[in-house]
Amino acid sequence: MEDDEERPEPAQLPDGGLQLIPRMVVPAGEAEVVAMLAEQTRFDGNDALKDVAKSLLGAGYTVSTTARRLGIRPTTVWSWSKEPEFLEVIHSGAERRQQALGEGLQEAAVSALSALLEVATDVGAQPRDRVKASEAILDRCGITPTKEAAETRVGVTVDIDFDERLARIVAGGAVSTGK
Repeated sequence: MEDDEERPEPAQLPDGGLQLIPRMVVPAGEAEVVAMLAEQTRFDGNDALKDVAKSLLGAGYTVSTTARRLGIRPTTVWSWSKEPEFLEVIHSGAERRQQALGEGLQEAAVSALSALLEVATDVGAQPRDRVKASEAILDRCGITPTKEAAETRVGVTVDIDFDERLARIVAGGAVSTGK
């Protein structure tokens, strides 16, 4: 964005909340493209910088974070990713990141279950809170019955013979009243 362009202030809603104003993404200008190409050319032959980038990517850092830590543009790191060794390092780093995130989620799940168990066993807690916590624990463990089994099914059974008898009675009543 240009320096002389004014940025709009967030609009205040009547209840005091903020309203988000959508922003347009401006495509790269000629000067920015030239700067990216110059940077790419300058760092293409720098094997030490590439090695550091490989180390960071292998440790699980994203391309954007790696570029920010090295003080270069992400497009430069992405251009290096065309090399097979870089692709391999990026994929192993992504797997490492997923593993770390998975472990973090498992720890969070254990903490959440511990909090639910604490509420469920707290005799000073409101009975409805204890019941809700117990239901949540059972639900997360897969012990609660499914909705389909818990719902009572109401069905309408049609007795075909009854319909025929009713039709004969009605027809017979019409004949007897017609006499």
